Amino acid sequence: MGDAVRLVHTPFNDRAEDAVILTDALMQDQVTVINVFSVPVENRDDFLPRWKIGVGVMAAQPGFIQAQMFRSLDPAAEFGFVTVARWASGAALAEARKNPEWRASVQRLMDNVGAAPKPMIYETALVVKSGEKP
Repeated sequence: MGDAVRLVHTPFNDRAEDAVILTDALMQDQVTVINVFSVPVENRDDFLPRWKIGVGVMAAQPGFIQAQMFRSLDPAAEFGFVTVARWASGAALAEARKNPEWRASVQRLMDNVGAAPKPMIYETALVVKSGEKP
């Protein structure tokens, strides 16, 4: 990527107690969103079914490629869930994040399940395949 990427940091909503900042990389290159979720242990069984609602909305948006959700095997893990989602471009992701249905699903995760997301956008910096030396 050599050129500087224009990053836009915006709060998810007006509620200071949420303190969720969305970062958008306004670029045409492919991006990966990695989002870690702190979820109270007693609410973890409710988290995944509710997360599926939001990812279903995003999966229908132009530019969405794929999302994976990882769940920690250790119930004491600070971040019980980690999402990795790929988008065709940072611009497509920024547009998709405007969807009110998706925003409402995220708000419900925070309000009803106590999920505290920490999303960030990444680009691939290095790929190492089996048998290769970096």
